[in-house]
Amino acid sequence: MKLVALAIACATTAAHADARIAHGNDAFSELDPPLDDQGFTTDLSFAMWRPYRGYLIGGSGFHRWLTEVGGNRREDLLEVMATVERSWGTPRVRELTVTLRSGPVFTGNWGGRWLQNGWHAISGSGPTLDEGLADTYASDRAFGWLAGERAVGAIGIPAMQAYGVIDAQASLGTGVSSFELAAGARAFHRVRCVELGAHAEIALDRFATSDDALTLRGGYGTGSWQRAWRAGIHVAWNRTQIAYEYRANEGGSGEPIGVLAVTIKQSGHTF
Repeated sequence: MKLVALAIACATTAAHADARIAHGNDAFSELDPPLDDQGFTTDLSFAMWRPYRGYLIGGSGFHRWLTEVGGNRREDLLEVMATVERSWGTPRVRELTVTLRSGPVFTGNWGGRWLQNGWHAISGSGPTLDEGLADTYASDRAFGWLAGERAVGAIGIPAMQAYGVIDAQASLGTGVSSFELAAGARAFHRVRCVELGAHAEIALDRFATSDDALTLRGGYGTGSWQRAWRAGIHVAWNRTQIAYEYRANEGGSGEPIGVLAVTIKQSGHTF
């Protein structure tokens, strides 16, 4: 873990780019162990971006591990995106931000079983393959392409804003297509050089998959509109932000997931 942190720090310094690393886990959404470790069990994501002529240009990777609730099947979802973002207006007062993303998407066996088994063996936080961890991939490896757009509009005062979100993506070949409408509020408070923040939002989602394995029991809920809500907090100082978000009904699965994220700014801006 120390080597990973050092590599991220060195990469962001050399590239003078901002970076975000996040870990989503069902263990972060419950207070009473033991956890069932089924459904959306783990999300790993990493993103980097830097300013260029008024835009933020970057890329991201997302790896989700899905295990069947009450069964032995599993599936991986892997997305590798190029991103372009542009903002208009006054930050945290009246602004509109539009982000475009596109890149390859993969499903099937992309290392989730091996990684999860290794982590459980080291940490003792869940069953290994010998102890009943889901070990059968529900489909062969598949390749597709994803393109999506996200628009976020906000209005308020520097300490508090209301915001709305429209997010849509289409995935061909394999992966997940989705549409989301969300609305929420966020607040910020600064104590000397430390910023504290919180947000809450409600969302209406619809999902469709090109790979039926992603709809395993506990996986993506498709065929109807899904209601969801999210709430989170963060603390930031200088060039570093640490955040936590609780996400109810993740992916229409009916189950929550918690996400811990660290953002490091190296492109000349601070929090």
